[in-house]
Amino acid sequence: MKKKIRRNLILAIEYSALISAVSLIAYSVYYSRWEVIAACLAVIAAIIANFNSQKISWKQEDEYEADVDVIFDLKTISKMVLLVIENVGGSRAYDIEFSIDPPLKIINYDEIKSFSISYIETKERVQYYVDSSENMFKENLDNKRPLEYNVKFSFSQTKKGKKIIKTKRISIEPFRRTTSPDSDYEKFILNNSRITEKLDKIEKAITNLSK
Repeated sequence: MKKKIRRNLILAIEYSALISAVSLIAYSVYYSRWEVIAACLAVIAAIIANFNSQKISWKQEDEYEADVDVIFDLKTISKMVLLVIENVGGSRAYDIEFSIDPPLKIINYDEIKSFSISYIETKERVQYYVDSSENMFKENLDNKRPLEYNVKFSFSQTKKGKKIIKTKRISIEPFRRTTSPDSDYEKFILNNSRITEKLDKIEKAITNLSK
């Protein structure tokens, strides 16, 4: 049974039990059956507690499974756009297949249409150099590139398991006017831009102490 169908069936049973308990409370109030009301309230509390426990369990189950995402990355390498395929789940992803429409033009006059990867480990990234961010933004404005790309990708969560198929639109346009640093290196430079001034102050303080 598929995970989604199984979970929906469990939820349907719980909701039915909850509705039945509420209905029985209303009936018991009318006929002053207080012992039945107390029992129904206990059942409702148990259903709610079980539901909350299920949510945590299902969340952990989902986080453990492999999950693949495709993005444009402008942060890892300064001034460079990367196409990244990443396993954002909690276990190895198998038999990854990928296609992009229209084909993505990359450096050296090459392009990416489709490719496959046998597996990607947890939190592992497979990345491809696309172009400099400056040139790519310019070509977007000049209509030399499409603003968006339709990506279709699939993967399995186990060896020879059933394929999970996803589609996504990706674009660099949301990054056009962002002010955050493009890389960890630039962030380091910004955070330490006044280091010379600070060193001068330290030097003066040491000189004053030695007098």
